[in-house]
Amino acid sequence: MFPLGSVILPGDALPLHVFEPRYRAMIEDIVVGDAQFGVVLIERGHEVGGGDVRGTAGVMVRVDQAVQTPDGRYVLECTGLHRIRVLEWLPDDPYPRATVEDWPDSDHEPARDEQYQQVRDLTERLFDVLRDISERRDLPPPETPVLDPAGAYGEPTSLWEFASSLPLGSADRAKVLTAETPGERLRVLASAVEDVTAVAEFSRG
Repeated sequence: MFPLGSVILPGDALPLHVFEPRYRAMIEDIVVGDAQFGVVLIERGHEVGGGDVRGTAGVMVRVDQAVQTPDGRYVLECTGLHRIRVLEWLPDDPYPRATVEDWPDSDHEPARDEQYQQVRDLTERLFDVLRDISERRDLPPPETPVLDPAGAYGEPTSLWEFASSLPLGSADRAKVLTAETPGERLRVLASAVEDVTAVAEFSRG
């Protein structure tokens, strides 16, 4: 397990610079196995040195590339795979370990078409404001992310991919990660986008 100070979602690209001896030992074990490990959010404390308070929601990630530097550090390129839940933390010897289980979405509340449309409308409004701010500051305008789970207009996008493309803070990303169903995840996204839009409009004003 690799506790981090940021929330990782399935599908995220995750670059890591590994220098602590315990995590270097972990990577050495991983690269000769299935090249996967779990990532969870540090709720209190710091990434370096231990003594942190760790969450129970996380993501399994795959090591796509591992380069070892001459002084023994590792530079990694990883990809988030799927959600996991920590059942029990084990002793940190020789590095953080836990018993985990896969955490698929519950199917009792599927996402509805009107929920998708609400999130699309709110996102368009947010990025209209962000483009206006960019123009006023002579910055490149941001492109509105597309939420198209059916692939009607090209490659399909998942809710995870869409959420990662939004300018959300760690608290909102954590809510997205822990939403039990697609319907709940869309409600979380709608609320989060509304909050970000309010902040952006205040900044523009």
